Amino acid sequence: MSLAERLGRVSELLIALAGSPIPTHVFQTLADQAETVIAFDYLAVCLREAESEAYLVHPLAGDSEEAHAGRPSRAMVSGRVVLVDDLTAEPASMPDLEGRWAALGLRATLIAPVRRGPEVLGALVFAARAAGAYDPDDVQVASLVAAGLGAGFETSRVYQSLSDERSTLAAVLGSTQDAVVMVNPDGIVLLANPAVRPMLGLEPEALGGAPLPALLAEGPLRPLLEAGEPATAEIRLPDGRTAQASVVPVRTAYGETVGVAAILRDITLLKDLEQMKNTFVNTVSHDLKNPLGAIVLTAEMMLRSGPADPRYAARCESILRVARSMNTLIIDLLEIGKIESGLEAPREPMDLVPLVHDVATALQVQAEAKNIALAVETPERVPVLVTPGRITQALMNLAGNAVKYTPAGGRARIGVTVTPGGEPASAAALVTVCVTDTGIGIPAADLPYVFDKFYRVKSKATRDIEGTGLGLAITRSVIEAHGGRIWVESEEGKGSSFSFTLPLA
Repeated sequence: MSLAERLGRVSELLIALAGSPIPTHVFQTLADQAETVIAFDYLAVCLREAESEAYLVHPLAGDSEEAHAGRPSRAMVSGRVVLVDDLTAEPASMPDLEGRWAALGLRATLIAPVRRGPEVLGALVFAARAAGAYDPDDVQVASLVAAGLGAGFETSRVYQSLSDERSTLAAVLGSTQDAVVMVNPDGIVLLANPAVRPMLGLEPEALGGAPLPALLAEGPLRPLLEAGEPATAEIRLPDGRTAQASVVPVRTAYGETVGVAAILRDITLLKDLEQMKNTFVNTVSHDLKNPLGAIVLTAEMMLRSGPADPRYAARCESILRVARSMNTLIIDLLEIGKIESGLEAPREPMDLVPLVHDVATALQVQAEAKNIALAVETPERVPVLVTPGRITQALMNLAGNAVKYTPAGGRARIGVTVTPGGEPASAAALVTVCVTDTGIGIPAADLPYVFDKFYRVKSKATRDIEGTGLGLAITRSVIEAHGGRIWVESEEGKGSSFSFTLPLA
């Protein structure tokens, strides 16, 4: 075979080596086609082991089928092609790898370095049983094949790097709850992550390659993407939620703009919190402004009339009453803020029963004044892990309301029951405290809001009953901070039943 014919076959082999970025495929292609360009009895690829001076030999054809390691041959050390006519000529100075090949009965070897730029990755080994089997033409062919093998390894490295980056990007985009949509300058969707399904109601698999107008109807998001300029806007999602859309240009490392991406973040909760904050501020401002106005007006009247006015003392009492009401409101605000921020005293193990009886005793005078029968029903002992002051406060709020909102001659009861843990085995034992009364009850329309801050039932029956609207909100915060839950059952005119649970210690 002439050198020109061999070089033609070498070209075919190099094209085949470049046809797959997977190293195992490169090895298989080399094993299948190398014999068309050079004769051998043994073919192997030697690659440097990580953090070692040894090379691992991967036999592709010949007697040895198992990989083995050894000290580097001269080709691997020098980085040049090494042609050995007879391995047995210098047995004393023979390196490990050549010695192993000689033990297999091989005599002539042709070893070409495999490079990646200036770095020597390893060597391509051709060996024959006959001494002097290779000539200068074989050296050229082996050098070309080794160069193609090095290029194949570099392609594999780049492919693996890009594959890893793509997998990482896909994992990040697939895990985020923010919807991401990227379009090119022609308005074709290049990328969409799974979050577009719950947020925009679109299937991400159907978006790739589709034109933007066919996917998004006229709305705030489409003009942002079509404009292609950095922007931020709030948009209304199809299900009524609110999202913040941030549009950013996508550029390559060389500064070339390849499109724009819209990142949509659900800010419904933030908007609700902002509305709650505004409502809270407005409510507090209203509740403080009115009594302050009353204090100022009463003080001005007292200044004009002087101490001789027979209404002077009554006006002083009015100022004190309003000031005490404002002080109670401020204390309640501070209390609920402290509870919700977690700045609480440490919890301690205790028996809940004495605490319940102490609360009932403290309210006994008020109950007797209205001829209300206040009963307590508890087990002998209920161990809990709580902050005593806070649980006392919660019980006092609920039992105090029961007495306050029950007409004269009615009944109120504090009951405690224990529910043992059941299936599944992880279900914890609970203690349930229930405060019931035969009072005025709560209208059905007001039941969902009774635990909200500043919410008070407005009716003729509650018109003359004072309160800040924070007692039940504080109670809910206390119970939830202890890992329990609270609820209410009531019917207007027939009384109420407030219940809460706590984990049993």
